[in-house]
Amino acid sequence: MRGRAAHEASLQACLEETAPDFIVLAKYMRILSPEFVLRYPSRIINILHSFLPAFIGARRYQQAFQRGVKVIGATAHFVTDVLDEGPILVQQVLPVDHTRSAEALARSGRDVEQFALAQALRLVFEDRVFLCGNRTVLFD
Repeated sequence: MRGRAAHEASLQACLEETAPDFIVLAKYMRILSPEFVLRYPSRIINILHSFLPAFIGARRYQQAFQRGVKVIGATAHFVTDVLDEGPILVQQVLPVDHTRSAEALARSGRDVEQFALAQALRLVFEDRVFLCGNRTVLFD
């Protein structure tokens, strides 16, 4: 076994040992196979910068800076077998302006991602999320 299959087999062995309730992919930076994802329905959570699909790749904040974005944000969602299209848990945005450098945008982006992920995890851990197809209903 090589590549993704070997990595996922190793990951699966670790998960079977620890039996987590949820799996969080923050900064994981790998695409899981649909087969792997289907083993954990509604139990894998990911966080994305909200630039998708406008700015992709490693230099997304530099691209955003060059285009003069006015907001940055993050989306926490359940992972499905369709990349980045799972039910949304939380979205957060932060207004920005021309005074922010690309580095400042990246710092602010990390902050908003952390906040959105923490909020999403709290909702999930407190059992305040109801799945309805590809949507979520959040309870106060």
